[in-house]
Amino acid sequence: MKGILLAFDLLGGLGVFLLGIKMMSDGLQKAAGDRLRQIISRATTNRFMATLSGIAATSVIQSSSATTVMVVGFASAGLLSLSQSLGVIFGANIGTTTTAWLISILGFKVNISVFAMPMIGIGFFSQFIKKWPLARRIGESMVGFGLLFLGLSLIQESLPNMQNSSAVVEWIVKFHPDTLLSLLGVIGVGTVLTVLLQSSSAVMAVTLTCAAKGLIDYPTACALVLGENIGTTITANIAAIGAPRIAKRAALGHMLFNVLGVVWAIAFFHPFLRLLDCFVPGSTTGNSPEVLLTSIPYHLAAFHTTFNIINTSVMLVLIKPFEKLILFFLPIKRNENNQTELRYLKVGITTTPELFIGAARKEIDLMAGMASSIISKLLHALKADSNALFEELIQDVYAQEKASDTLEYKITEFLKNLTHEQLSRDMVNEIMHLLDQTTYLEKIADHGERIAKLLTKAHDIKAFHAQDYERLETIGQQVRKIIKHMRSTILPAVQLDKAKVLEYAREQEDILNDMRHELREEKTSNDFTKNQISPAGLTLYVDILTSFEKMGDYALNVVEVNTDQPKH
Repeated sequence: MKGILLAFDLLGGLGVFLLGIKMMSDGLQKAAGDRLRQIISRATTNRFMATLSGIAATSVIQSSSATTVMVVGFASAGLLSLSQSLGVIFGANIGTTTTAWLISILGFKVNISVFAMPMIGIGFFSQFIKKWPLARRIGESMVGFGLLFLGLSLIQESLPNMQNSSAVVEWIVKFHPDTLLSLLGVIGVGTVLTVLLQSSSAVMAVTLTCAAKGLIDYPTACALVLGENIGTTITANIAAIGAPRIAKRAALGHMLFNVLGVVWAIAFFHPFLRLLDCFVPGSTTGNSPEVLLTSIPYHLAAFHTTFNIINTSVMLVLIKPFEKLILFFLPIKRNENNQTELRYLKVGITTTPELFIGAARKEIDLMAGMASSIISKLLHALKADSNALFEELIQDVYAQEKASDTLEYKITEFLKNLTHEQLSRDMVNEIMHLLDQTTYLEKIADHGERIAKLLTKAHDIKAFHAQDYERLETIGQQVRKIIKHMRSTILPAVQLDKAKVLEYAREQEDILNDMRHELREEKTSNDFTKNQISPAGLTLYVDILTSFEKMGDYALNVVEVNTDQPKH
């Protein structure tokens, strides 16, 4: 009975600690707002910047799990590549070690009640300040911060009582990393506890407290920390369920990163601890208050940080082989790049409407890629030197149009369902712009299909001569130029100069209109004079010119949407 009561005391302290961690993390995330997501989403310069962004984001919100879940969301949305995702995750592993330092510095040498209770009180009443939303969010994080240390205090109070229980002491003594098998056992305990609590910070707090109270020695505590690093990866893998394979690869990368790190740490466990002792002041042996309350917590925090820094440094150098290892376990499937399936818009992943907007833009860029492919295949078909090649290219155009049609329907349905969420006016306007773009891109594909059918008819009845195909190629090249410019506005690599972008698009579209008129006049006047014209051939020729011109019109419409301008 006594053992059960002691267990409930510990669980109660853990519950308060976990609630504090959650409130503090949620409050800090709300206070940081979109800036936090921008830190991560813009980590595209190189792997080192991605790592720094992971360190910064996790240090701010004090939750590596929250950061890795965001990374999974960004990867799902196609906003981060695998290597960029891995960089952020590496950084998150370093950033999360600040929690151990926070607890080590404030949790054992300072009277927790001196600042915990005032922070809870001030933070609670700050949430009633309606005029300043930021004050409410900071207040929430203050309550969480206070509860975190209140929970830590409760854990500390329960553990000395547990030390008086002979059964507890006998059980704990069994876990001592003297041998490889016992080391693996302690690591396993740390892993299981972290998986069950879904918080490496909570298990780290218990580990630090147990070590500070003399319940476990320093090597045992370090082995538990290694297990916590493995256990914390479960959150990202849960978040990746139902997500695209790139998100699954990012989550798997998180797990492999920590598992491989633990492997080398096991191989050099005792030498690593001795080396660390040379750089961190204080002793890790003995039962004096100075050793238990100061040296061991600092050594543990240093062990946690050093382990992750070394692991990150090695993996950053070996990131390409590491990616290959991930692809070995999660290879690219044959149907992974199925053009009729949404790649980035997925239901069930933990993300936000803002991320869905970014994902939708990636899907729309795929549609724009189909439009580019269609115009390229049409131009190739105009110069095809065999019937077999001509037929193959025409069939490719039909397939691209069908895929574009399917993708347009799926994107539209997804975005319409998204409007049922509570969205800002700007978000609603953005969704409407995206819907307009999908419509215009589908019309480009439709006219590409129409040109393919007209070319097939002309090919069958031999309606055109060589000069006709050359003329059609001229206008087709102009359309391709406009579509290429259009695509650069969907996912711009740099900030758009909207006025210049729109001016250029309209200039090119005017050139296209003039070209259509000139080619039509040239066909009717010159060929009529040379008696090289037939009614059927003229009709097909003019219809193709018209469809090419329509493709340019709709491409301009997309540019106008992306530059916030009314249709021309």
